[in-house]
Amino acid sequence: MRGGAILLAFFALLTVTFFAVPVPLFPGNVVPVWFSLPSRDCASLVSAVVNGVTYGLVVWLVFVVATRKLAESGVSDYKNKKDHNQRSNKDARAQEVAD
Repeated sequence: MRGGAILLAFFALLTVTFFAVPVPLFPGNVVPVWFSLPSRDCASLVSAVVNGVTYGLVVWLVFVVATRKLAESGVSDYKNKKDHNQRSNKDARAQEVAD
């Protein structure tokens, strides 16, 4: 759910930014040429939307990979702590029995 919100937020933000500041970036600057769009306004809108989708997907992908890496390290840290606590509890019980 958070990934969808990230994708939508960055798509909207980047699309508005690329429309307001028409900087020719790949792949948005190539798409109007491929489809031979006659109107300059239409070409800038298409370029902004394509760039918003492309770079929004890049940000979303980075977010997903980072979230998975953090989740995996968090789970492994939790398991390590749990195993360590169980071992120390067993050692303490064994020492009590020995005493």
